[in-house]
Amino acid sequence: MKKLIFVLLLLGFRVSAQSDTLKLTLKQAEDDFFKENLQLVAAKLGISEGRAYELQAGLRPNPSLYFEHMPYNTQNKELGGFKKNNAEQIIQFQYLVQVAQKRQKAISLAQANTEQAENSFRELIRNLQYQLHATFYDLYFTNQALVVYEQEISTLQQTLNAYQEQFNRGNVPLKDLARLKAYLVSLNTEKQSLIQQKFDDERDLGYLLGSKKQYTIEPVVESVFTNVDFNKLTISDLINIASENRFDLKGALTQRKIEERNLEFQMANKKPDLTFQMTYDRNGSFVQNYLGLGVSMNLPVFNKNQGNIQAAQIRIQEAEKLQESYQLKVEKDVQNAFYKARQADTVAKSIDSKFSDDFSKLIAGVLDNYRKQNITVVEFIDFFDSYKQTILQYNQLQNDRVSAFENLNFTVGKAILN
Repeated sequence: MKKLIFVLLLLGFRVSAQSDTLKLTLKQAEDDFFKENLQLVAAKLGISEGRAYELQAGLRPNPSLYFEHMPYNTQNKELGGFKKNNAEQIIQFQYLVQVAQKRQKAISLAQANTEQAENSFRELIRNLQYQLHATFYDLYFTNQALVVYEQEISTLQQTLNAYQEQFNRGNVPLKDLARLKAYLVSLNTEKQSLIQQKFDDERDLGYLLGSKKQYTIEPVVESVFTNVDFNKLTISDLINIASENRFDLKGALTQRKIEERNLEFQMANKKPDLTFQMTYDRNGSFVQNYLGLGVSMNLPVFNKNQGNIQAAQIRIQEAEKLQESYQLKVEKDVQNAFYKARQADTVAKSIDSKFSDDFSKLIAGVLDNYRKQNITVVEFIDFFDSYKQTILQYNQLQNDRVSAFENLNFTVGKAILN
């Protein structure tokens, strides 16, 4: 009975352990990202906020109403009333009429700001999506490196156990045993550093996916950028693609539009608005029940909105220079990303795809020779460490290639490599 309970508990633990591991393809990760990422949800609200400002800019001014009543006649020493001739009532109605199409220009300015909010939202998607891809692949290649360490540590531990038995029998020297133990400690230390990096990647990936659950994320990669031909890509074409898809660059263009519309709005503000007024006065004029119409306006003698107009003109010039600067930066970024991606692809493809398998067979032969004492412990550790370093470097080359490709996609603002 106790054995049965133990087996059931063990099975339950395995199921729990399996359920705590989430296997994700990049497509699945992107689907969760677009649905759950809280930064995207917040940024999207900024677009709704802009549209609300558009609505507000289109609203006309409210009319104003003024009422005055004389409650007590000090001359006759009588209380005033609404139906008596010994009291005065004044009613004024005012309405502001905006001239020079101020309302339309305010709406146009608000629309440009909403467009900028949309650009910011699209640019946030571009940045976060790049972070998602970079973290996803970094976690994948970190897991691949951990597999190498686990295999090496397992093999070395078995060798060390056998060597310990030989030492206990007095067949091998202590210095060789100490070398093996020291190398095992070194491997475990390096593995621990990778595990910490893995935890950081899982944290960042979980944050990007908007996940509140606690689980281990295991990226699933079937193929990575298998059909890439750089001969079909030109820098001029990539710059054109970036101009169409880089929303930070579009943001610079929109900012210039905002400043131009702001200048139009400030120019309109130099023209004074008109306030129309209707007044009713009972018993306060030379005739009873006086009814008058009037209009008022500010006289633009001193303040003609000169400062705001000048500032708006300067901001247009500033926006133009920033737009030119941003365009140049995008062109240089595209050129740099293209050269890096092409170089990384050339280096990665220069290594035989069977290299890893061939090297694994070689190290297996080294291990067999060491157990037969055909090579010394120093030679064994040297071969073993060379194997580890070579496999990790090969793994890093593949990671660098993927990172360079993702950076090129990020730079042009579109997945041109897949």
